[in-house]
Amino acid sequence: MTFTPHLLPVALLLASGVAYAENGCPPGQLPAQANGVITSCTPIPSGYYQQEAPQPRPSGRWIKTWGAIAMGSTDSGTIFGVTTGKLSEAEAEADALRRCSSRGLKNCEVVLKYHNQCAAVAEPQIDGRPFNGGRISLAGSSTVSEASNRVLEDCKKTNKSTPEAECKVVYTACTEQIFEKF
Repeated sequence: MTFTPHLLPVALLLASGVAYAENGCPPGQLPAQANGVITSCTPIPSGYYQQEAPQPRPSGRWIKTWGAIAMGSTDSGTIFGVTTGKLSEAEAEADALRRCSSRGLKNCEVVLKYHNQCAAVAEPQIDGRPFNGGRISLAGSSTVSEASNRVLEDCKKTNKSTPEAECKVVYTACTEQIFEKF
């Protein structure tokens, strides 16, 4: 078989495949279909090649707050200094001590500090009056009812030697978060 140079273009044409470039659309455009048939070209929409949607930006942040209970005693009973809504543990402790000592006590000390939760105090009482020989109970928990239940249970357990004393919740409070907008 002899090679004829004038058949070379025909051989190349038969051997080559058809080249597809965006189904005949110019760069930056995509084919548009109607009933499965490509009818025209349309510009590539913005974000077409992005992998993920943009994340939403937060509009602010929650700030945790602190509370504290300080306690001191006198001959006539126990004195409390309480505070909530402080931005730091140290600020809550200092304010509770200040409130306790503002009543003339020198023996105040912080007995409970908490953040983003609730606190409760229970004391034993006889005939509706504080029982000075009893022990006061404190508890912190996620809700007022949980803290109250825990503090009553502890108060009853620690004051069971005085059956005539009845434990009562005398204080409850919760710290609340503060929302700071950006």
